[in-house]
Amino acid sequence: YKGAVLPDGTNIKLWDGKMDAWAPDVHLVGDTYYLYYSAVRDVAFDGHNLAAIGVATSTTMDIGSWKDLGSTGIQSNDSSEFNAIDPDLFVEDGRNYMIFGSYEEGLYQAAMNNPPTSVVPDSYAKLAYEPAGSHADEGANMFKYGDYNYLFYSNGVCCGFDTKKPAAGEEYKIKVCRSKSGVMDFRDSDGKLCTEGGGTIVLESHDNVYGPGGQGVYDDPTYGPIIYYHYVDTTIGYADGQKQFGWNKLDFSSGWPVTTAADTTAQPATTQTTQKN
Repeated sequence: YKGAVLPDGTNIKLWDGKMDAWAPDVHLVGDTYYLYYSAVRDVAFDGHNLAAIGVATSTTMDIGSWKDLGSTGIQSNDSSEFNAIDPDLFVEDGRNYMIFGSYEEGLYQAAMNNPPTSVVPDSYAKLAYEPAGSHADEGANMFKYGDYNYLFYSNGVCCGFDTKKPAAGEEYKIKVCRSKSGVMDFRDSDGKLCTEGGGTIVLESHDNVYGPGGQGVYDDPTYGPIIYYHYVDTTIGYADGQKQFGWNKLDFSSGWPVTTAADTTAQPATTQTTQKN
């Protein structure tokens, strides 16, 4: 641990009490690093939906170099369809998009200005929605491979497995839908729309791996496309503080991402995703 990006917290204020900042996502655009974060009231998920996606910038990522620019303009309240948390910047052909959302009415995309510090008004579009149960989709990120944009996201219960273990199959898992580049038509491998509950499983509980999620995907210069995530190792323990960090290579030869068993590593996880109760 070297220090906090926002040692004094966020300057976003959506109510009179304290705001927490978490779920960071960092991207290098040009010569500037943009760190997006979720700003929520410190009693988040108590029946209220006050949240905003904030951004801080730095040219070095050194401790003390970050400048908090506050809200991007993507905000939610009790009457919003979406939950303004879990940001992920996606850049395609010089255009900036913010992928975000957790529970509520699903996962969304919004166009961002250039530089990507503020949202383009009235540019919101729904990408995915789980109509069943508590609508447990969150933590999405977009990855371009070939002619398709792949929407990876976590589905199910993420946390607190040591105190309340969900029914089998309801724990965290990683799903994906895809759409042709430039077309908002995300479907799973069976052709079902992602906005109607579609989603192909990429990684789920198996062997001693339980509840994988909170994923990210990027093109590694050595291994090619990889997916990284946190999970519970059932031989270690189910508490949030015992979660591990894992990664796998992804094989897109079929047109859909498939994890390989090789090159998986495990280390104590340093970040966790929070679910809506």
